[in-house]
Amino acid sequence: MKKMITLASVAILFFAACKKNDTPIDANIRLVNLSPNSNNLDLNANNALVIGGVAYGVASSYRPISSNSPLATITTAGVATPYVNANLLLQPSKFYSFFAYDSTTAFKVSLVEDDRTAPATGKINMRFLHFYKGSVIVDIKRGTTSLFTSRTTNDHSSNGTYTQYTSMDPGSYSLGVFVAGSSVNLFQLPAIDFVAGKNYTLVLRGFSSVTSGPQAMVLVPITDN
Repeated sequence: MKKMITLASVAILFFAACKKNDTPIDANIRLVNLSPNSNNLDLNANNALVIGGVAYGVASSYRPISSNSPLATITTAGVATPYVNANLLLQPSKFYSFFAYDSTTAFKVSLVEDDRTAPATGKINMRFLHFYKGSVIVDIKRGTTSLFTSRTTNDHSSNGTYTQYTSMDPGSYSLGVFVAGSSVNLFQLPAIDFVAGKNYTLVLRGFSSVTSGPQAMVLVPITDN
């Protein structure tokens, strides 16, 4: 009898372990609001709020989200009507940025995986994503050295290599946005210290129809780890 109870207990434990292992593991997501004329935005998944009230120009913190193809919607904060509905293809335990960009009348999104692996010792990792609303093709330069060349809006969606990071030396960077292949400077970012051990995404945002104020062109770094 004692042996039978022991075997039954093992069977129950095995069944419980299988049930636990069958449970999908969450992914991690953050919402980045790059839509210049939007109000604060909410990200919902399967009708539940995941991230709330993200202002223009802000990258939220990462939040867990089901990796089982959740139906995601982005809305104005507190409003039910979505700008976009999308089933997200996510991998368990991975990290993603969900970029909202363009105007509220031509709303677009881009889901990009973030590699949070630390760079090589004494290095930084950097990449550049172009979300500026306009037809301009740009180079990103540090002084006279081109770091990223001939980039167009949302070109990473058709060329996955653009979502990968480039290893660089840390230090003070004053970065300029230039018309591709020229010396025409469209925007100059004041010197910023990029710290060893960090991964950075540079994003270009704004409206080409606006020349000053918060909706104008701006290049900003986002820390990914």
